[in-house]
Amino acid sequence: MRDFVRRFFRSTRGEWLFLAANLALLAGFLAFSLLSDRRSIAHGEENRLATQTQVIHDLLLSRFSSIRRAHLNLQNELHTAQARGVNPMPFVERRLQGFAEVIPGVRSMSLLNASGAVIASSRHELIGMNFHDHSYFQLPQHSDDLATLYLSPPYTTALGSWSISLSSRINDARGKLAGVIVSTLDPERLSQQLQSVIYAPDMWIAATHGNGQLFLMLPELPVPRGHNLLGAGSMFQRHIESSATSNYLSGVLPGSDAQRVMFIQTLRAPELHLDFPMLIAASRNREDLYAPWWRSLWQQLLLYSLLAGSSSLGLCLTQRRRRQNRQLQRANERILRDKNHVLEELNQQLQAQSNALQAMAFRDGLTGIANRRRFDEALTAEWRHCRREALPLAILMIDIDFFKRYNDHYGHQAGDECLRAVAQTLSGKPGRAHDLLARYGGEEFVCLLPNCDLSGANILAEALRQAVADLQLAHADSPSASCVTISIGVSCCIPEAEEGACALLAAADQALYQAKQNGRNCVASALPGVTSTAHPLPPGPPC
Repeated sequence: MRDFVRRFFRSTRGEWLFLAANLALLAGFLAFSLLSDRRSIAHGEENRLATQTQVIHDLLLSRFSSIRRAHLNLQNELHTAQARGVNPMPFVERRLQGFAEVIPGVRSMSLLNASGAVIASSRHELIGMNFHDHSYFQLPQHSDDLATLYLSPPYTTALGSWSISLSSRINDARGKLAGVIVSTLDPERLSQQLQSVIYAPDMWIAATHGNGQLFLMLPELPVPRGHNLLGAGSMFQRHIESSATSNYLSGVLPGSDAQRVMFIQTLRAPELHLDFPMLIAASRNREDLYAPWWRSLWQQLLLYSLLAGSSSLGLCLTQRRRRQNRQLQRANERILRDKNHVLEELNQQLQAQSNALQAMAFRDGLTGIANRRRFDEALTAEWRHCRREALPLAILMIDIDFFKRYNDHYGHQAGDECLRAVAQTLSGKPGRAHDLLARYGGEEFVCLLPNCDLSGANILAEALRQAVADLQLAHADSPSASCVTISIGVSCCIPEAEEGACALLAAADQALYQAKQNGRNCVASALPGVTSTAHPLPPGPPC
């Protein structure tokens, strides 16, 4: 199984699968990392926006708490003066002036009578004006609750500035409306204080009345003052409908098509007894917020694409080079096989030529039997073999009788035919594969008989003599017979010394000489170092 897996991943398909799997793992890791970074950005931004809205919440809560305490203090002093029958107006203006100066973000504080006319104010130009129709007067006018702090919707003041007011009711001894204390906020001073919470160019903060009317927005957007942000599906509307104290939302603001994220918090502290809450929001542009993340995304996509492309191209080129190398290797192998085939044929031809040359070197060209060189080599080899095995070795020295006269009488061409006929007849008689017949020179032949004793050699010699005589080749010029005959000298011994082969050959030659002396057409034998003896001719018909 392990070998199969190893072979598979070393194959072309396996390499691509391995690359695809690694690229998929890398893509998954990058996707997980990018999603984690995006969640981290969203969570971090939610915390930052929540912190900024909390800062604004605490700032406004501090201002509203100071205003409420000032109102309660002034209510108590008015009730005390009324109970004592003392005219409170001389110290009321000083109190209003002091409160307006001490409480940050308050533009003016005024005291209105039961008909809505200003009877005392931190701003003298407001005394005598009647604000009976304003919501900050009508709200406490129609309520008997002295503890409630009434938050008016945003409006344009008599002095032409945009503001929002907090008011409280004052009753007389009979519980009837005696007047209203009004504190008007200064949006410019609030804007200066809130400017410090903005930490990004695309960020804005907003404060709205609980009914959705816009009071303050930094920096200013193309949304008119007093615009109601509680449209259907708006982020402010979704916050109100959730009944939660705070929400982290995303959506589109009026006057803008850009997607934004927003953290909204409701200012409704129980100790303030506000009739309407205020909504505080901090927002960021989603495009600007996630711009670094998108840059990182495109950078990683580019790097991933480059990596995937380069690795795929590299693998493709590697496999292509490998295929080319295999094709080149196969082509080289084919060329090598072809060359080897050619070389093999040439070797066969050379071997055949070598065999032919060797045959020519060891074969007599006229008769086709072994020549003198082949006989000399065979004699040396067989001598050593028979010496090792202690076997007898015999030699027949053969000569055609009166062959010179045959040539002179019949011609050299006929002499060659005679030599071929005699050689063919002699070569057909030895029946053993290891016996060797060779042309020794001229009309002389020699027969080497390994593992053959003198008796067997004489029998074979007589058979050879008779076979030639039986050819009945006419020899009119022969003094001994009317046909071609041969004389044979036989010698035999068991080899003992290395140089004894020459003595054996000399003994055979001596025996041949003796056969010629005995009248030719006969066989004579001799041992090395022993005088030869001739065998009488067997009875038979004359040639």
